[in-house]
Amino acid sequence: MRRNIVEKQQPFEALSKICLNNWHYIDRKILTLSEGINFFTGHSGSGKSTVLDAMQIVLYADTDGRRFFNKAAADDSDRSLIEYLRGMVNISENNESQYLRNKNFSSTIVLEFERTDTKDKQCVGVVFDVETATNEISRQFFWHTGGLLENQYRAEKRCLTTIEIKEYLSRTFTKEQYYCGSSNERFRRQLYDVYLGGLDIEKFPRLFKRAIPFKMNIKLEEFVKEYICMEQDIHIEDLQESVMQYGRMQSKIAETMKEIRYLTDIREAYQSYEEKQQAAESCDYQVERLELLQLQRKSQELRERIIDRTEGIKQQQTQQEKLNKELRELQKDYEDILYHIAKSGYDSLQMELGNLNEVLERLENSKARIQKLSKKLNLWKDKEVTPNQTIWDIEKFEKGTITEGELERLQNSLLEIRDSLETERTDTVTTLNRIKKEEKEIKEELKELKQGKKAYPRELEEARFELRNRLHERVGKLVNVQILADLLDVKDERWHNAVEGYLGNNKLLLIVEPKYAKDAMEIYREMDKRKFFRAAVLDTERVNEEEFTVQKGALAEEVQAKESYVQAYIRFVLGNVKKCESIEELRECKIGITSDCVLYKGFRMQHINPDNYTRRAYIGETSMRKRIQQLEGKRDELQNERFPLQEMLEEIKRILEFEMLLQPTVDYMQWQNEAGQISEKEKRKAHVIEQMKKLREESVDMLEKQKLDIMRRQEEKKESIDSVKKAIWQNEQDIEKFNNMIITTETEQLEREKILTEENKRRSEERTQILENQFQQYLEKTKSLNYDYMKRQKQMEQNPLKDQMDRFYQKLVDVRSVYNQQYPNRSFSTSVKDNKMYDKLLDSLTCEDLERYRASAQEQAKSAVEHFKDDFIFKIRSAIREAYQRRDELNRIISRLDFGKDKYQFVITKNKGADGKYYKMFMDDALQIDPHQLSGSMDNQMNMFTMEHEEEYGEMMNELIHIFIPPENATKEEQDEARKNMEKYADYRTYLSFDMQQIVHGEKDMKIGLSKMIKKNSGGEGQNPLYVALLASFAQVYRVNLSPKLRRNPTLRLVVLDEAFSKMDAEKVASCISLIRGLGFQAIISATNDKIQNYLENVDKTFVYANPNKKHISIQEFEKTEFGQLTEEA
Repeated sequence: MRRNIVEKQQPFEALSKICLNNWHYIDRKILTLSEGINFFTGHSGSGKSTVLDAMQIVLYADTDGRRFFNKAAADDSDRSLIEYLRGMVNISENNESQYLRNKNFSSTIVLEFERTDTKDKQCVGVVFDVETATNEISRQFFWHTGGLLENQYRAEKRCLTTIEIKEYLSRTFTKEQYYCGSSNERFRRQLYDVYLGGLDIEKFPRLFKRAIPFKMNIKLEEFVKEYICMEQDIHIEDLQESVMQYGRMQSKIAETMKEIRYLTDIREAYQSYEEKQQAAESCDYQVERLELLQLQRKSQELRERIIDRTEGIKQQQTQQEKLNKELRELQKDYEDILYHIAKSGYDSLQMELGNLNEVLERLENSKARIQKLSKKLNLWKDKEVTPNQTIWDIEKFEKGTITEGELERLQNSLLEIRDSLETERTDTVTTLNRIKKEEKEIKEELKELKQGKKAYPRELEEARFELRNRLHERVGKLVNVQILADLLDVKDERWHNAVEGYLGNNKLLLIVEPKYAKDAMEIYREMDKRKFFRAAVLDTERVNEEEFTVQKGALAEEVQAKESYVQAYIRFVLGNVKKCESIEELRECKIGITSDCVLYKGFRMQHINPDNYTRRAYIGETSMRKRIQQLEGKRDELQNERFPLQEMLEEIKRILEFEMLLQPTVDYMQWQNEAGQISEKEKRKAHVIEQMKKLREESVDMLEKQKLDIMRRQEEKKESIDSVKKAIWQNEQDIEKFNNMIITTETEQLEREKILTEENKRRSEERTQILENQFQQYLEKTKSLNYDYMKRQKQMEQNPLKDQMDRFYQKLVDVRSVYNQQYPNRSFSTSVKDNKMYDKLLDSLTCEDLERYRASAQEQAKSAVEHFKDDFIFKIRSAIREAYQRRDELNRIISRLDFGKDKYQFVITKNKGADGKYYKMFMDDALQIDPHQLSGSMDNQMNMFTMEHEEEYGEMMNELIHIFIPPENATKEEQDEARKNMEKYADYRTYLSFDMQQIVHGEKDMKIGLSKMIKKNSGGEGQNPLYVALLASFAQVYRVNLSPKLRRNPTLRLVVLDEAFSKMDAEKVASCISLIRGLGFQAIISATNDKIQNYLENVDKTFVYANPNKKHISIQEFEKTEFGQLTEEA
């Protein structure tokens, strides 16, 4: 069935070897391929796609891989470059990836090509460096002449890095013999243009990627269209540019109209704001002018007031001189009366009376002091601490009969009593503090005991806590550290005190299990000796190893321990201590003790410290109950002792607050003497008053009445003078105030005139004149001089006007803000008070830009029509003719090939759909001249359209032109639609239909259209034409020409098919492979091993893949002579 159709095989670049280092589950592998048909087989997941993906990385110069990785595999998993490089084996439960390679490494993929005629070799490849901590990847693409490097791109047991390969190539080859770089674009151009013989940079990778996972779900017509008659750039740039320019102009017009609408809204908003602003400005101007008129009027009124006040002062000064004269005359009369009164002696008596009153007041104060002190001293009489002599001296002080010596004795006595009380208070406070401290300690201990806690010393508890923690750290588990007393109990309560007393501090030993004793003692040795010297650790390990005998009647018999090693220690300590009832029994033993805690030891007898079996009793529960009873009794005793002391302390405090006569003795004696003079002074006062009464009855009363009358008249005159002075002062103050007010008013007037002048300067003269005319009209209309009232009325209008102005200004800002959001490049201010920049732009857009854009749009539409007629139609015609030529060429190629009993051919005809109506317009025989080939002298031939063509297709041309060019006021959607139409109708394939025919030979050859038939036949029969079409596509991309007369640079001829011919039987598979051979292709066909029998006799080399543990891919190579082994294994 297979026959050689190519008379002389054309040379090509054959893929001869594949070198992989550290790629997925492959650590190191070189595959050697046949120039013919190579067969990759193995179970699904055995690693076939791993090798195919590595090849594609190099052939596409694309390390991303997401568009082609694992597309040839049977599963739908997606792999990434890092997963391939590091060899991801699985994903853990917490979603973390696990890899084979976890230290920094490098990987290489190298393809070796060998030219089939000259056997010259070249290699292309890529090397990766991987930083595993960050999964950062760096790469270098490279090419060099010759075969794979002898070191296989490795150094010892590792792969060469990017830097090492670059250095190696530079040392080994000349600059013309190698290339190395990280740019995939540059490497891809070199790869297709030079290394692989000149492949189309877009068509080759697209076809190669599509072929590997080739599926049968594509329509035959679409496949032929895409891969046989590929899209062709017919270079209608001028037409496109004209249409695009027209579209841009239309967009410009629409955008300009939109902007004009925005700017018109701004202009209208500004005009409304300007009206309110001018009204507010006019109101502000009138308020300012009324303020000036008011200030001028105020200055005039103040000057008139000053004149009135000056006249008043002159009249008041005349009146003041008259009153002063009358006052002097009254003073002369008053002095005469005083003279007559003095001659009578009345004045001297009146002066003496005044002096007596002052003396009596002082004496009464001294008497009151003595009485107050006597009352305070009287408190001392009832106190036991007061001696009788002191009481007698106090009584003399009360009577006012105490002498200076007796007073000093009284003061000393009181000081002695105070000192004695102070000493007693200090002693009492000390005693009370001691009692309170003891009570507090008892209270705290009782609280602990009643909670079931023994009141062990604090340093013992701290030592126990630290030892437990450090044991935990050392042995890795919690070790119980106990106190010996907690592990003991006394059988007979009668001997409880004796056990407590004799053990003393030994009952506070720290206890651990024997297996931890050594660790505990080592830790204790390292603990703070100053802090924990009173604590001790029992060597329970050693004591438990020893055997201790207990004498009969020993104290040890009364003690029960909770642990055996503790009982051993009790036997050691108390086993030789005899229980005794009398002195005789004590003297008969070495160590003896009585139940009342008398100890006999070393020939000496003594009482055991009671604290050891009272306050420091810790053994058993009875020790706690006894201790609670002891503490409660002690607490009651302390309370009974404290209450009387507190009462006595309060009494001492009260007594110390009594009078102590601490002032100098002379002060008290002076107060006593002055109190005794009161009676004598009161008698003299009564005598003086009697004398004055007699004088008044004789003559003084009349003179006194005259004196009082004159004094009254004097006061009246003084009041009148003061009133006149006050009036003069008030007028002077008013004049000063009015002058100051004039200064202030005129200063304010000058300031306001200056402000108004400045504001007028900012306005135009015309605007200022308008404002002044409006003000004068207002004055004439009101005909009032009450400027203050008029100003207030205007001020009431100001705020509403300003509010309106602000509202309209905010509306203006809002409209401007919307505009600036739409047109941020304008960078116009939204808050500027004038509208010049917006108005200027509006006028410019309306009068200049819009007309210019409209004219340009018309010009571009005209240009598009001209390009359509003069250029577009010819180029579409040429592209269709070239499609026919490619069809004929491919049909010649496949006509020489056998595909079983079938032969096929490509069919390209006029589009049978709606777009086919334009076909004849392009292909009419009247169009035989290329306008670009016409000379300038051929004036009559410059228009390629004959009258006949114009008449026949004129309407159709206009229809197509209108599809390209949107209407003048087109929306964006209409412009986009026109752009899509241009792309569609600029593609020559729009006007064609594509199919394949099966030629059935017989008495009369039959041609069967396959597009519809394939839809009904999804089996092997349906796959045949698609594979013919696919291989024809490769023939076109690889420029396969079976004629030996044509010479071209050898190209790659590799075809890779995965799961190829899956629905074909062995005969059809053989036909397909025969077709591949007939076209001179090198092939890699991949299929699972259940289809192996369909391929073996038709392929040249077989590669068997296995990946049993999903961590290592093994590949075995079998030449054709070794296929028998595979048949046996299968």
